[in-house]
Amino acid sequence: MRKQSTILEIKSLSLLILLFGSLPLLAVEAVFIDTKINLDLEIANTDSKRKRGLMFRDQLDQNQGMIFIWSDSDKRCMWMKNTSIPLSVAYLSKSGHILEIHDLKPFSEKSVCSNQKARMALEMKQGWFQNNKIGVGRQLKIN
Repeated sequence: MRKQSTILEIKSLSLLILLFGSLPLLAVEAVFIDTKINLDLEIANTDSKRKRGLMFRDQLDQNQGMIFIWSDSDKRCMWMKNTSIPLSVAYLSKSGHILEIHDLKPFSEKSVCSNQKARMALEMKQGWFQNNKIGVGRQLKIN
């Protein structure tokens, strides 16, 4: 029964990714499974939105961030050009599981790339993942 539930979750998340990749959505609520932490995420699902990311922002609220979504899984790279807020990036699989987490340096134009093929990247304030005990293997669920 658990396996069927997991397959359904993966199919649902894949469908949402496909929809988010083609619709001009602005934000979505999400949660990490087995937590009560609700996230308010802006969606970067087009080349122009992914290129701009969180540039020119002065602050992010407590559980606010940005999710970058691509139509396929590949090695992904992020940078901090014109971004003053210290951030951490979690690279996620197509099922929403965290593959790896990296800290990013404000204003750095050095690319921080995933070691594995990722379908999504989640940027939050630096330290957010550690402070909330969210690490590799945890699964993001988009509401």
